Amino acid sequence: MKRNQQLHIILLVIGLLVILLPFSRIHAMGTGIVPDGITKDTVVTAGIDLRHFTDKLLQSPGILILQLIIIMVIARIMGYLFQIIGQPLVIGEIVAGLLLGPSVLGALAPGVSAFIFPGSSISILQQLSQLGLIFFMFIIGMELDTQSFKRSANKAMLISVVSIVVPFISGIILAYYLEGDFSPRDVNFSSFALFMGTTMCITAFPILARIVQERKLTRKPVGIMAITVAAIGDVVAWCILAVVIAIVKSGGISHSFLTIGLSVVYIFLMFSVVKPFMYRLGRVYATRETMGKPIVAFVFLLILISSLITEALGIHALFGAFMAGVVMPENLSFKRVFTEKIEDVSLVILLPLFFVSTGLRTEIGLLNSWHLWSVCIIITLTAIIGKFGGTLIASRFVGLNWKHSLTLGVLMNSKGLMELIVLNIGYDLGILSPEVFVMLVIMALATTLLTGPGLNLIDAFRPKRESQILRDKKYKIMLSFANPKMGGTLLNLTHQLISAKACDTVFTALHISPRTDLSPDDAIVFEKESFTPVRRYAEKNGLSLSTLYRNTNDIHGEILKNCKSEKPDFLIVGSARSVFSTDILGGILKRIIHEAVCDVLIFNERSFNEIQSVLIVYFGNGDEYLFDYARMLNHSSGRKFYAYHRGLENKDSADAFNNSGIPIVPVTGSLLQPAFLRSVDLVMVSETNWKVLEEKYNLPLGQFPSLLIVHKGKNGNRILGN
Repeated sequence: MKRNQQLHIILLVIGLLVILLPFSRIHAMGTGIVPDGITKDTVVTAGIDLRHFTDKLLQSPGILILQLIIIMVIARIMGYLFQIIGQPLVIGEIVAGLLLGPSVLGALAPGVSAFIFPGSSISILQQLSQLGLIFFMFIIGMELDTQSFKRSANKAMLISVVSIVVPFISGIILAYYLEGDFSPRDVNFSSFALFMGTTMCITAFPILARIVQERKLTRKPVGIMAITVAAIGDVVAWCILAVVIAIVKSGGISHSFLTIGLSVVYIFLMFSVVKPFMYRLGRVYATRETMGKPIVAFVFLLILISSLITEALGIHALFGAFMAGVVMPENLSFKRVFTEKIEDVSLVILLPLFFVSTGLRTEIGLLNSWHLWSVCIIITLTAIIGKFGGTLIASRFVGLNWKHSLTLGVLMNSKGLMELIVLNIGYDLGILSPEVFVMLVIMALATTLLTGPGLNLIDAFRPKRESQILRDKKYKIMLSFANPKMGGTLLNLTHQLISAKACDTVFTALHISPRTDLSPDDAIVFEKESFTPVRRYAEKNGLSLSTLYRNTNDIHGEILKNCKSEKPDFLIVGSARSVFSTDILGGILKRIIHEAVCDVLIFNERSFNEIQSVLIVYFGNGDEYLFDYARMLNHSSGRKFYAYHRGLENKDSADAFNNSGIPIVPVTGSLLQPAFLRSVDLVMVSETNWKVLEEKYNLPLGQFPSLLIVHKGKNGNRILGN
């Protein structure tokens, strides 16, 4: 981990302590539990009775608002920290729930825990979290590609079935071992065994889909197979869970036939009646413009009614929400509208409530002996071996190679959020004792945490194949942009810059989405939209273009990583500003400039189209390489070159200026002559000298035309040497 990342973590921890300390002291004073040396009179400070404010907080809705603020802050912080170490955001949010529960906060600061989460508020949190889960399961249902079942019916279906059956059986066998000491007395063995089997065969489809996306496997055979197998497994697992719940609630298998029969009728009606109607609705209301509030209200009603029906049938409301998502139209525009309407609230606010309510139930301190921890380890190993082994065996049987089979086995072991949902259902039904619940929560975390390292381990044993043929024959230039329109502009500029060598150049367009929660469908749409302008320009001008689409919050690290792997001759990016600065080299650009080994060109656009006149700012302090880039532009006759120069009293600087090989017209007097600047299309300046212009000469950026700032990298530019 880099030093600046460590510093961020330290500052965040200190900030958390600063936030929590006042609550601890205030609550202690209010309850009579006062630290040494502090009296109740201390509560009254400067004539203000703090108890007045704490009493208000303890009332509704004050306590709920306080809980939401703390939960969102801690969940975002922990999600960010876990993303730094390469783990999914959801893992950090799960850990945030454990931190706010009795395992950490309740043990270290019981006063703070009792103040933030009084017993009377827990039921409200749980009800809100259930609403968040209903909307979340609807999104999961929408993300399922039911057509993939048909496209990969044979191999994927076999792998999916085996990857469910093997861990399911292993879970039932494990239940025999756990029954005597850990099964609740009022729960019959068949219910306990079936539920343990279900917990072993769950795969977190949303996490798996995002890992596949982050690992750039979306369009590769193993990625497509993983998504298909997980989607089929998700449907089968939820159907199994529905049957298990029906059996548990009815008190036995014989009494559950009515519930199962009604559930089959419900599923049949959803696919035969509701789904065709929703498909026709999706064709008519296919755009955001045509989709008014009545249609949105209808879909929300469908979600809630479907959830209510399955709850009444005895197979849980979440299954109804999931089925409502499955029958949604395949129309991507239709899906995106509802994903955007539901996802932000459900994932950012309501879903973290579920993690916290789970954390409040999870007391790791219950595992207070080596025997209990050994059982926890056995449960975790059983889950890993059953799922991984079943998937591996089935993958090899259908003909996948060892690498793809191992990758599939590791991916299918990711349980994450879906496992927690199942565990909470089991806990609410009384099937799981508190100790077993804690063990299974730890198992869910462990299996998900191991997914990333497991894939890294498989990649580490992959034979490295060097492919330098293209590198030896072609130049390579990378364009990185956030705004799709800027992508086309950067390619236009670069094409003019090296048009004499354009036929020997491969342009690589890199676009990074800062969102890691995109569904595969959304990622496909965003990728197409992001590269439309740059592809259009490349096709029009016959340029060789490849594209790279990435999803990560670590934009700076991703750009550097792709520079290292692609080895471009130079990188060109659009200018940027950080939130708290007007510096166009601010934000992530500072880090990219100082860590990239290749030349970095930063472009600040002002009504840019075609380059006819260029101003070079030359101070003779090691920025002679600007003339190299100017010579690349000089291949086209008719361009005019001007130079605003300083430091020519130095012989080397003067020689570089005089021997540039470009017909340069010196500029005298003030650089900011409006008439002159209006005649210039592009200003070229080194990174160092741009800072000099900003700090010493106090030149406002708004008066400049388009600006190209060049940073000289360690490896230089191979194109310049030819």
